[in-house]
Amino acid sequence: MFLMMAFLEESMGAVYKVGDSAGWTITGVDYERWASTHSLKVGDTVVFNYDNESNDVIQVTEENYNTCNSDDPIDIFNSGNDELEYTNPGSFYYLCSFPNRCLYNKQKIEIKVSASGNDTTPPTPSRRSPSAPFFPGPTPPGVNSPPVTNLGGKVNTGAASTLGLLVLASCVLALYLH
Repeated sequence: MFLMMAFLEESMGAVYKVGDSAGWTITGVDYERWASTHSLKVGDTVVFNYDNESNDVIQVTEENYNTCNSDDPIDIFNSGNDELEYTNPGSFYYLCSFPNRCLYNKQKIEIKVSASGNDTTPPTPSRRSPSAPFFPGPTPPGVNSPPVTNLGGKVNTGAASTLGLLVLASCVLALYLH
């Protein structure tokens, strides 16, 4: 049983709310400081909570992040409750594209994600939606998958994953005992 619980703990990543209780806003949050106090790993998730009538989240290149240029985004999130799961290590750059939010209000963040556990090779980036199952594997040639997964704006508690793993572990244990 202990081994099964250790496996489940390793398989679930942490969830971080960007800006903590303030969320993604122009008032009172130093996002550079916030990012420097959080150590994210592959499998972890960040949640951007904000008023989607006056904010958004766009992923940009490092160059566009440094200049607050939102003209050529990698990805756009605008649900007001965007949950991004990291499937690849690296630095990821986000900003708000509403006028002056990035440049004057510093509504931008660089999130650094390290490889998880004892992995020596980074996982293949993948994208999934809540309605589609996720099967890890190699990305087909010529397909550029984004480095994060948008989980449809719902906070992932990991309950479904945990239940699935518990069922799998129970089956393995039953086979072992027979």
